[in-house]
Amino acid sequence: MSYRDHQEAQKKLIQTKKEALEAKRERLHNPRPPSYDPPPAGSHPLVFAALLLLLVLPLLATFLLVPRLLVAQTPQGELTLWVCSSTPEFERIKSWLEPEILANDLNWTLTHTDSRDVLFTAVARNWVDLAIVEQELAAELYASLALAPLSDRMEGPTWENSFAPFWEPSPFRKTYGFAVPKTGRISQARHLVTIMSQFAQAFNP
Repeated sequence: MSYRDHQEAQKKLIQTKKEALEAKRERLHNPRPPSYDPPPAGSHPLVFAALLLLLVLPLLATFLLVPRLLVAQTPQGELTLWVCSSTPEFERIKSWLEPEILANDLNWTLTHTDSRDVLFTAVARNWVDLAIVEQELAAELYASLALAPLSDRMEGPTWENSFAPFWEPSPFRKTYGFAVPKTGRISQARHLVTIMSQFAQAFNP
């Protein structure tokens, strides 16, 4: 190799090293974002379905188990009077009802709920023979054609025939009263309504 060829080879080597050093510096100043492998196909829909199932299962269990628990509370063959109210209100209504039920040797079981939805479910499934509810809830039952007249002497399921308030409605005060579901044992329910109307003291909340 001549001296000139040796000089040219040295220049090329130096140039190559210089370019490699500049490329390294460029990578340090402007690093590329890391690349990741894409997730396996089909994993996202499965995760979404699992989360949805976890959210829906408690609601479904509540819907299925609550009615069964309610049925278990009432012995088969007994008449059921449902009261939809707060717990303190239920205790006062219970104290008013029980003396007349016992005095007349009637076979009624009192069931309490504070849930309007539970009461609607119970009415739809024929679990309620007589109900004590506030006027607004009675109006919803009446609008859904779920109530029978309170007496066999009354003609037609009019609103006045379907709800018997315990006192005159007044502002800022709940008005409770009797309502007879048409899916229950209507004649026995009317009998209790008559007894409470004629022989019991007026209910005083």
